[in-house]
Amino acid sequence: MAAAASVPDGVSSCGSTNMRRADHLPQLPIPLPCIGEPAAASRVSPGSSPARSEASRGAPCYNADAEPVPEASNTAAADHYRCPSKLPTASRLPSPTEPHLPADLARLLKTRPLHALLSNASTYRAARHLFDVVPRPTAALCCAFLSGLSKLSLHQEFIEVVSSLHRRGGAIPSGCIPLVLKSCAQSAASCQGSQTHCHALVRGMLGDVFVQTALVDFYAKNGDMDSALMAFKEMPVKDPIPMNCLITGYSKSGDVEEARRLFDSMPRRTSASWNSMIACYAHGGEFREALTLFDQMLREGASPNAITITTVFSICAKTGDLDTGRRARAWIREEDLQNVIVHTALMEMYVKCRAIDEARHEFDRMPRRDVVAWSTMIAGYSQNGRPHESLELFERMKATNCKPNEVTLVGVLSACAQLGSDELGEQIGNYIESQTLPLTSYLGSALIDMYTKCGHVARARSVFNRMEQKVVVTWNSMIRGLALNGFAEDAIALYRKMVGDGIQPNEVTFVALLTACTHAGLVDKGIAFFEEMKKKQHVSPQVEHCACIVDLLCKSGRLWEAYKFICDMEVEPNAVIWSTLLSACRAHADVELAKLAAGKLVALEPNNSSIYVLLSNIYADAGLWGDVREIRDLMRSKNLQKLSAYSWIELDGEVHRFLVQDTYHPRSAEIYNVVDGLGLQLERTSPDHELISEV
Repeated sequence: MAAAASVPDGVSSCGSTNMRRADHLPQLPIPLPCIGEPAAASRVSPGSSPARSEASRGAPCYNADAEPVPEASNTAAADHYRCPSKLPTASRLPSPTEPHLPADLARLLKTRPLHALLSNASTYRAARHLFDVVPRPTAALCCAFLSGLSKLSLHQEFIEVVSSLHRRGGAIPSGCIPLVLKSCAQSAASCQGSQTHCHALVRGMLGDVFVQTALVDFYAKNGDMDSALMAFKEMPVKDPIPMNCLITGYSKSGDVEEARRLFDSMPRRTSASWNSMIACYAHGGEFREALTLFDQMLREGASPNAITITTVFSICAKTGDLDTGRRARAWIREEDLQNVIVHTALMEMYVKCRAIDEARHEFDRMPRRDVVAWSTMIAGYSQNGRPHESLELFERMKATNCKPNEVTLVGVLSACAQLGSDELGEQIGNYIESQTLPLTSYLGSALIDMYTKCGHVARARSVFNRMEQKVVVTWNSMIRGLALNGFAEDAIALYRKMVGDGIQPNEVTFVALLTACTHAGLVDKGIAFFEEMKKKQHVSPQVEHCACIVDLLCKSGRLWEAYKFICDMEVEPNAVIWSTLLSACRAHADVELAKLAAGKLVALEPNNSSIYVLLSNIYADAGLWGDVREIRDLMRSKNLQKLSAYSWIELDGEVHRFLVQDTYHPRSAEIYNVVDGLGLQLERTSPDHELISEV
């Protein structure tokens, strides 16, 4: 390379900590002379001002976080490097070399100029072909094409075009170097970025403010904070934009303290500065600090933008902080709600905070809905225990011809599992197979869960066996499904195979395994698995595991052993555990232990009427009618009423729900006739009058 020979002795390697000098330059993949432009060294001296150099005027300005930049000077050089609107079409270029060019692509090349083809990603292929047939593209054409790729965020394609230029004996214009660095930063192309740094050094462009900013951003995004900091220190004016890049870099490297120190030292903070620091806290899991900083931002009079609000919504969704989420909602401008991403983030925040009706209100206000918005709402209903609305919304989605994605189908499968709707679940399963959708761990696990909850264990096994990649969630779904359907030994065998295949079990695995032991009455095995969980697999017992052991002991009649286990638990027992013990006390007529369990329950849930009803029934079974009256009087004084139980069944795709002594069903007369008939048959065959009265 002719230009490389002109490098002065003592120029250092681009990896050196000295950002301006290098002892050795690596083999550069891009020729240094730029087609159609004078030598960079003649325009930018080594001691040039950090303001925009002549080489970069008019080039598409690099901007790490979309801060406003000054307008370029109206010079001849600027006009030369700007992306002109009158760019060539195929009629003024050599004929395409591809012998079998598709007709639609050929038509595009003949009728539309390059800048029009680069207006969206769908016509990029035509623009690329148009660019490739130019034997020696001018600097203006290179700038136009590379700028278009950058605006479309086609960073990998950008790097491929730069490499293609090199193979054709050309080079990128000096003014596009910031864009090259930007694409290298976004694509994690560290080698190409370092080589581009060398080009900037040889061309004398390290004094250019846009090159300096791009270097800080490139090294920060690639995790080389030492080089990023060195590039930043070379900048005579410490602009907020490169400081924001450093904060983002520290965030990715996990150095929140250094990021905050830099943030606090900023003389002027832009919205991007606040966004970077809030995102830094969120990335490190310090959600409370992130929301505190958001409050500080508001107190200091800074205006949050759509990025700020979207980040805050995401944090509130993770923490369940509905109040802060609602305050952030008040800062959304009406035009921001036109952005599907912002609106969907708001919906997801409401969903995760269990404000499902507010989420639906926002969903209904959306001017347009993509598959993500539909999926968020469908999954939201399912996650919040409202499967009917989830399925209803899925039908509406299909009516709009919006194709469901994996998240949509998982939400629908979950709703089917909650309802036990095997008919609709089977339809979804058939749809997945007809669309040849890949059985990912996420989708496959949901399908297994739905089939097992609807009683179709064989289908669940088939899905499990077809899955090529089985993660811990997949194994858990199958083990839990076997457990719930009474296949305890199969569940245990599958667990052994899981461990044998090197899959590390987690908390959910052992909940499923202990559930299997509980359903099958395998007391000793259940206790052994509980000990294995703690000592061998190093999984800390959670309240769900303890509840399984209590249930296991209670069902085997070992009530006082269960009580001792509860008292010795490492975690605080919840109402479910004490309710399990109280219910077992009625089955085994243990009034003394029932009083202890009821006392613990009342302390946790003083207004839960079912506690008083159950204790009253225990007293009644024991003939303690005075205690029964006391319980009833206590309920009246607290204005507590027994909640009616209900059951449901699916018939011909319709779910029928029945309350106790319900007469609202249109066929209630027929139903009660059948019940009376069953009662008569039981009376003839069974001496158990208590059972008959229950029917």
